[in-house]
Amino acid sequence: MTLNIDTNNDEHIKKLNELLAKYEQLEDKTKKMHFVTIKEFTEMRGCSIKIAQDIFNLPDFPSEDFGKEKVVSLEALRNFYMKKHKKSDYK
Repeated sequence: MTLNIDTNNDEHIKKLNELLAKYEQLEDKTKKMHFVTIKEFTEMRGCSIKIAQDIFNLPDFPSEDFGKEKVVSLEALRNFYMKKHKKSDYK
């Protein structure tokens, strides 16, 4: 019976450090705030520009003006859709 023990710890440490660096880069990207435009929202929802504009103009929709364009943060959008909404709420 042959017992083979890998003793190349330096190579393992190097790979582990590379993985940790990639993880930290990914973590940094997730901390950045991401915004969705009306056009991107239409693609996400599969709706028309008019419907998206109507949604962005709802009183409780968390959009904001960014220059001449309305945007919504991805986090606020997720929170908005976690609540149930009915058409009758907006009449």
